[in-house]
Amino acid sequence: MLRIRIIAIGKHKDRWVEEGCAHFEKMLSRFAKIEWKILPSPKESPSLTPAEIKKREARLLEKECQKGLCIALTDKGKQRDTPAFAKMLETLQIKSGGVVSFIIGGAYGLDDSVLNKADHVLSLSSLTFSHQLVRLILLEQLYRAFSILHGTDYHK
Repeated sequence: MLRIRIIAIGKHKDRWVEEGCAHFEKMLSRFAKIEWKILPSPKESPSLTPAEIKKREARLLEKECQKGLCIALTDKGKQRDTPAFAKMLETLQIKSGGVVSFIIGGAYGLDDSVLNKADHVLSLSSLTFSHQLVRLILLEQLYRAFSILHGTDYHK
């Protein structure tokens, strides 16, 4: 069974997002094992610029993405429609050694160093979403992709 790691900066702060994520995690459990790694944003100093915050977040994220394939999520990444995302997921299952990590940045996005080291840079939309909401959208799209791959009716 594929192990999907979701590595994100920030906290769980919106209850409705947590409930939505739990809903899709349960539905995904027959296709993949979901693991979360939520890392705190290093915003301890008000004197840090957004670029400095992204650099510090990058150091935390890079330590977590050591095994399998890493996919960085950014609005500037490659866009795929849902069937193409499903096909990509099918390929990743084979090439990843069983582990795929999705990286979600903090409020300022991902540092270029993370994007350059990622195996894939993907966009869920050209629209900008909160890093909290991206977690829910990602899980829904993963479930939709697995539904396509396994021929269930959800994706219709």
